[in-house]
Amino acid sequence: SEAHRARFLTAIKQFGKVYDGKVDPEYGAAFYVLTSDESTWNQAKGYVSSHGINFDNLLQEVDLGGSGYTALIKLAGNLFNDGYTAANPVDLMGLDNQNFEVALNAFRVRRKNWLTSQF
Repeated sequence: SEAHRARFLTAIKQFGKVYDGKVDPEYGAAFYVLTSDESTWNQAKGYVSSHGINFDNLLQEVDLGGSGYTALIKLAGNLFNDGYTAANPVDLMGLDNQNFEVALNAFRVRRKNWLTSQF
């Protein structure tokens, strides 16, 4: 949606994760998930800095509204930091169609250095 696009681009620029017009793939994938829903982003942005994202505390301290959002946040953590192993791909199978698309697009963002103009 246009609202998601605006949240994503604002966040990625605010935290300085655009280099030569390209989105940092790790932050990009995580921000794509975290900004997909306004409520989720409002709760998550306090755990984000230009030096990292504290996924462990985010998952422990914030009620994300169910297992679907928790699975998405764990995916974001794994795509951001491949050492973060809490993500289970099978958990993503229970997502509704919209959030499953968010997950798939997060994989795409992580895989390639996208220009901000491509979002």
